[in-house]
Amino acid sequence: MTRFAPSLRPRGRKARASFALVAAALLASGCSVSPKPLSDDENVSRLREDMSVIMSPQEPIAGPVSMHEAMARAIKYNLDERVKLMEMAVANQQLDLSRFDMLPRLVAGAGYTGRNNESGSESLNLATGRRTGESTTATDRHRRTADLGFTWNILDFGVSYLRARQNSNLVLIADERRRRVVQGILQDVRTSYWRAVAAERLLKRIEPLEKRIEAARKNANALEAQRIQAPLQTLSYQRALVDTLRQLQTLRRELVAAKSQLGALMGLPPGDNFSLQMPPDVTGKDVPAITASVESLETYALLNRPELLEESYNARITADETRRALLKLLPGIDLNAGLHYDSNSFLLNQRWADYGARVSWNILSLASAPDTHAFSKAQEELVAFRRQALSVAVLSQVRVAMVQFRELSQEFTLNADQASIDRRIRQQYVNSSTVGQQGDLSVIQAEVSELVSDLRRDLVYADLQNAYARVMVSAGVDPMPEAVPSQDLATLRQAVSDGLGAWQQKAGGTARLQDLLVPAATTSEKAPAEKAPVEKAPVEKVEEPKAAPVAARTVEPAERKAVAPERVTVAELPQPAAAPTTAPMTVSYSPSSRSEPVKVYTVPPSALAPVGHATAR
Repeated sequence: MTRFAPSLRPRGRKARASFALVAAALLASGCSVSPKPLSDDENVSRLREDMSVIMSPQEPIAGPVSMHEAMARAIKYNLDERVKLMEMAVANQQLDLSRFDMLPRLVAGAGYTGRNNESGSESLNLATGRRTGESTTATDRHRRTADLGFTWNILDFGVSYLRARQNSNLVLIADERRRRVVQGILQDVRTSYWRAVAAERLLKRIEPLEKRIEAARKNANALEAQRIQAPLQTLSYQRALVDTLRQLQTLRRELVAAKSQLGALMGLPPGDNFSLQMPPDVTGKDVPAITASVESLETYALLNRPELLEESYNARITADETRRALLKLLPGIDLNAGLHYDSNSFLLNQRWADYGARVSWNILSLASAPDTHAFSKAQEELVAFRRQALSVAVLSQVRVAMVQFRELSQEFTLNADQASIDRRIRQQYVNSSTVGQQGDLSVIQAEVSELVSDLRRDLVYADLQNAYARVMVSAGVDPMPEAVPSQDLATLRQAVSDGLGAWQQKAGGTARLQDLLVPAATTSEKAPAEKAPVEKAPVEKVEEPKAAPVAARTVEPAERKAVAPERVTVAELPQPAAAPTTAPMTVSYSPSSRSEPVKVYTVPPSALAPVGHATAR
């Protein structure tokens, strides 16, 4: 063997060099990554996958689509709504996973160890400094091991518990975002539905009118060629016809996409044709009424707006984040136990169990404790200020929505009156045309004026319906009940109908904001004279004017003397639902109403009208 030893060494060096070159080549190829655009096959595959979802079959449209059915289809098939549902599902899955983080670690392991020679060793005599000269071993060349270890860090458990609470609040935030999307979708459906109704009504009238205008233009061109009339008169007539036709084409452009927009909101595939359930022609008496007072809507909005509830849940998350930051500054306690097995034949006990505890603490982290606490508190204050600023914006949105609804109600009434007048004017022109007193141009212009007035009336009515829905959205009212027994279209349509019919009673039954801000006080009524003196004593103490500073904050100084605090029950509170329903709109918004004497109601919090919470879904 000694004869071949020199010839074997170069070969080993070459093998090691070859291995190094291969490893270097693999490493270099792994580091050279270049951008790779999508191929045509990948694009086609993506397109097929997306279209299979977008073009998925839906429940067929059996007849004309009403507004409630359009809303039900939007809730069930709209992709934005389905995205929010998937976000809620992902948040729930994340919560389920975070619960496992609170469990201790239970790790099982098994292994095999082998070597090509004995693991021997010598020992050194420390007294003489000499080796013993005997090689010994205490390990088999081949052995098997198995372990089952239990580890639990109490500090990690606390951190994981707070993280799980944060994830539970993220689930509620996802639900509030879904509520906000549903409210916005139903508002858009309401507006698009009425615009589509206006388009269905007027596009059928525009086409024959355009044909009459084209025929009149041909006649005018013939008169100009024959020089029967003066050239200036003929050209003015043609210009009037062209202006009228251009006006009709502008109207067509505004209306032609309304139905497609409604279909997109309903989740229908592009190009699907459907018919609308045509309601009767609107008149000035068709103004939707809002009987709930603006004060109750403000209170309901502050209690139920998705944005405010989301910020409240963010405040919880920030508070838990502060606790997590402070918890990490504490020492960690590890509890551990384990079962072990080793097939080493030299061991006295091949199976054994061990257990113990360990405390570890990064003492230097205490130096950052004040800054960590200050930063966490600053985050909590930021969330609080953001929620307070949002509350001011919510109050402003409710007021602005009510003002816009009132103005659009008046505008719609005027447009309805104008449309009625233009209809009668057109009838007069038609009657005059039959007896030869008016030409075609006057009749056509009268018909166009009537058509424009009808369109303006219907579009303003669509804006009025949008303003009506904006009041609901600004108040944070859910257009559907909290629980829906089924997700089929018939059940959803009935749920939408019930929710839209009862939202004012739900929102209007909330106590006013000023009543919630006044702290509950004991009664100030004097006891009757026939009662025993022991019953008068507590009443005399209650008669001290403790509520005067509160009354000074709620009324003007000139009215402060006219205010008499009194205790009433919820049944005695002025309910907005008792307002007359014959008026087009009854809201307590007029600035002049603020000059009337204001009563301060001291209602205990437990007696307030219940408010539905959006989280109970």
